Amino acid sequence: MEKSIRGFTLVELVVVVMVSGLLAALAAPSFTTMLERHRTQAFTHQLTASMALARLGAVRLGQPVTLCPTRDGLRCRRDLAWETGWMAYLDPGRDDHPARQADILQHVPWDEGPLLARSSTGRHRIRFLPSGWSSGSNLSIRICRRDPAELLGAVVVNNAGRPRAERHGGARKPCPYPT
Repeated sequence: MEKSIRGFTLVELVVVVMVSGLLAALAAPSFTTMLERHRTQAFTHQLTASMALARLGAVRLGQPVTLCPTRDGLRCRRDLAWETGWMAYLDPGRDDHPARQADILQHVPWDEGPLLARSSTGRHRIRFLPSGWSSGSNLSIRICRRDPAELLGAVVVNNAGRPRAERHGGARKPCPYPT
């Protein structure tokens, strides 16, 4: 008795590889979109959580707390760019940096990657008062893709100190900042 040996022919294998490649090519753009959406949400959630921590710290400690963008976790940036990270610190004297290392409540380093995050013109930091309110005008931090430049979302803080996240899905909007 002869046993027949079953297997794949070269033609069948080539067809399977071609169909798999086609499906992968169709899935790649949606995977990229999903990854971008995840990065934007992670940035937004982390920034919003830091704002809540700074606000709570100001109320609990009875002192103003400033949240500002930073590169090194020691000094505030003055160029409105938040994509390299931020820090929250006790700020009774309205300084550009914490008076002591112990005054730093939180430092969040962030990998720039493909995102830009810029705050409103003239508003490079947010200061929470012991009442929980934020001094000054509303602050908007817009989150954009670098290339092609497109607005993805924003974090807005009102004068009452409450942050909210905005998603800009659907219609493409240009990034208001040069990349």
